Amino acid sequence: MSVMEKNIYFFVLGTNHTLCKIDVVNTLTREGHDFLILAASEEVLLIETKDSFKINFLMAELGSVVKAGRIFSLKQSVEEIIAEVKSKEFQEFFLPQKKESYRFGISVYGAGGGFKRLNEIFYQVPSSLRKIKSLFEEEGININYLSRKEREFSSVAVKEHNLLSEGFEMVLFSAKEGVYLGKTEIVQDYESYSLRDYGRPARDPKAGMVPPKLAKMMINLAGKEKKELFLDPFCGSGTMLQELSLLGYKNLIGSDSSAKSINDTKLNLEWLFSRFNLNKKDFKIELFQADVTKISSKVNFKTVSAIVTEPYLGSPMARSFDLGKVKKEIKKLEELYLKAFLEFRKILKDGGGVVIIFPVFRFKSEFFSLGIMDELKKMGFEKIDYLFKKPEGWEKLNLNLTQRYSVIFFRPGQTVSREILVFKKV
Repeated sequence: MSVMEKNIYFFVLGTNHTLCKIDVVNTLTREGHDFLILAASEEVLLIETKDSFKINFLMAELGSVVKAGRIFSLKQSVEEIIAEVKSKEFQEFFLPQKKESYRFGISVYGAGGGFKRLNEIFYQVPSSLRKIKSLFEEEGININYLSRKEREFSSVAVKEHNLLSEGFEMVLFSAKEGVYLGKTEIVQDYESYSLRDYGRPARDPKAGMVPPKLAKMMINLAGKEKKELFLDPFCGSGTMLQELSLLGYKNLIGSDSSAKSINDTKLNLEWLFSRFNLNKKDFKIELFQADVTKISSKVNFKTVSAIVTEPYLGSPMARSFDLGKVKKEIKKLEELYLKAFLEFRKILKDGGGVVIIFPVFRFKSEFFSLGIMDELKKMGFEKIDYLFKKPEGWEKLNLNLTQRYSVIFFRPGQTVSREILVFKKV
């Protein structure tokens, strides 16, 4: 099987593999692609599509993928892959541009083929690098390789070594059906993400800030068209509004109870529009200070298509809480969230969505979540599936969901984690 016969793509996933898989699948669905899930793990997702597409355009929409590319072949062993090196198809796929010399590296990922097989493939990498170099040189192609102790090159390493412009990154995927061979075509724009997070003029780490990548994935979960009205009623320093703007959503509202937050958001948006060459005249962005429990006095009834937000997640002192304090904090937050949803119901269109973060507190080995799901259902909010549509082979995704079928976004050592939930007004 060669890439000329089938359209097979791979996506190397970010930290939370469940959210990442959901993000890729939903974005493909929204873009109208008909596809099949071939293989998935905590590291990668492989899909086959009926139509081909430019992966760099899809990558711009995603907040979840570290690197992505196309699959060239599926073989039963690394030896069979190396035997293809001298073929015209192999050289056209991996070396499309004529250069005096090239450089390349090999990364290895597990795609459901088991730990033993993965290690066997990784063990073969040093000798494979030498063999591939030798075979290319027999064809008169001057090429050098980069070796690493780790299984894979990071997106930073791929860029710093100019593998995409001066050669290629060969990627091997250990799957149940064999070894997939692919080529990386694009890596995440990690410099831009870092700039939007740490390089903007106003930051408030004490207040808590949703990471830009997570904000992007949450926006994608809303599943709304880019002309529709979005609201972030806890806008903080404006991360959600930044990512909405960069994704092409132009009808936006941001509010917060803090005057400082509104000022920070204004500063950050001004910076964003200048830094990323966005035309302010193309956007309609309204910012104002308001408590979330009174937001319906500022926003017209039934006008908002989607609310995407990270509310107040609790006291910054939560790390030192005992069990009694944790339960009291949860009670306070439940009251706040229920009041917020009462306001959301007034301003959301029928069928409008809410993509929201609920706090999850950890005390010793136990986790405590907000227990307001029944109240929200009575209020007219239905918790909906993360996937817009389940593609063929979706069961291979092996999504890691909680007992109430939610996704937890956490980092090691955190006392308060983020539970990502999606609701629809019914």
